[in-house]
Amino acid sequence: MTKLIVNADDFGYCKAVNYGIISAYKEGVVKSTTVMANMPGFEHAMKLLKENPGLACGVHMTISCNKPVLSNLESLVDENGKFFKRITNDVIDKMNLDEIYEELCAQIEKVKKYTEISHLDSHHHVHTLKKLQPVIERIIEKYNLPIRGGFEYNLEYSKVVPMLDTFYSDNVEIDYFKKNINTLKEYDTLDIMTHPAYLDEYILNSTSYAMQRTREHEILTSEEVKKYLNDNFELSSYRDI
Repeated sequence: MTKLIVNADDFGYCKAVNYGIISAYKEGVVKSTTVMANMPGFEHAMKLLKENPGLACGVHMTISCNKPVLSNLESLVDENGKFFKRITNDVIDKMNLDEIYEELCAQIEKVKKYTEISHLDSHHHVHTLKKLQPVIERIIEKYNLPIRGGFEYNLEYSKVVPMLDTFYSDNVEIDYFKKNINTLKEYDTLDIMTHPAYLDEYILNSTSYAMQRTREHEILTSEEVKKYLNDNFELSSYRDI
């Protein structure tokens, strides 16, 4: 039976996101999350995680939202000290890869102070970009953690977990899992990217993907989806692989 990891991205983004993810864990099908160590809700997220130790937590490596954890970076930030919002291979070409490595390690080390890290992924899937391959290879060599797949490049590493990112935007429907069951069943283990959340002023003013998160939360905590997934999959986390 396929091990299905319903991972809630963006833990730590803000309090409303944190509460939504914890609710999706306690009342729904989420068993895994990844935290953004550089966001204003990080400390709050770690407090909630301590109260919910069954929720596996990885690091949502971030170089495209808010500010870095480190303060001595030059190539990664704009004139206001914030990350560039849109990261492409062309943008990475203009960055210092050592600075990226140092920042991502700093984020991982920050999370390690609070919890045993289950795995790695990244905000906007930046870790999958070809130009970041040298950085990611150094990261996995140092930390030896499972990592979400979807790479533009061939990563010679046994702990890559396949991922689907299609539960998003207009595809967020109550019958998403039924419609896609044949695809989901093709994998032994599969990570489903999700973004359940409640709303507050911070998230409403900082991202265009806000209202849709409440719909994701509603679906991931629905009795219909819980029964369907438990009947057809082994709901898992990165701790189980």
